[in-house]
Amino acid sequence: MMEYQPKNHPYNSSCGYCHHDEEHYTFGEDSMSCSPVFETCSIPSYEQEPYRYNYLLNLMTAPDMVAYLSSPSFNDDIYALPIHLQRLICEAREEILMSIADKNYKEKSAQLRLEKLRQLVWLRSGGDLSILMNILSELVSDEDELDDLLRI
Repeated sequence: MMEYQPKNHPYNSSCGYCHHDEEHYTFGEDSMSCSPVFETCSIPSYEQEPYRYNYLLNLMTAPDMVAYLSSPSFNDDIYALPIHLQRLICEAREEILMSIADKNYKEKSAQLRLEKLRQLVWLRSGGDLSILMNILSELVSDEDELDDLLRI
């Protein structure tokens, strides 16, 4: 019976099962550890960054938007928003505070526009919070669409 010698078979240069030359062996299950090509490759790690628009998300998900806007906690997250949206939120907050201070103050145009924007965002998301977060991010990044929506 003839003994099998790995160097004699016809595909010895590309054989993934035989270790013909340990220095240049690039095939098989342990090729990641031996191959210089794969040693330089690395899989990028994606670190999650915190959601940038927390104030807007809290405003859109608050059960009572008027109560949320009238609360004294007005944090710096609002300054990450586009100027059109900042102005609308500040105007709505000012209207609410004026109506609390003066019972005869009746103007609520900014509140109504903000409420319409909120209803539209909830309608688009279908009540799903993760979709709502994506929609808010898209709205903030697309200032043309946001400007059109704020003219409602």
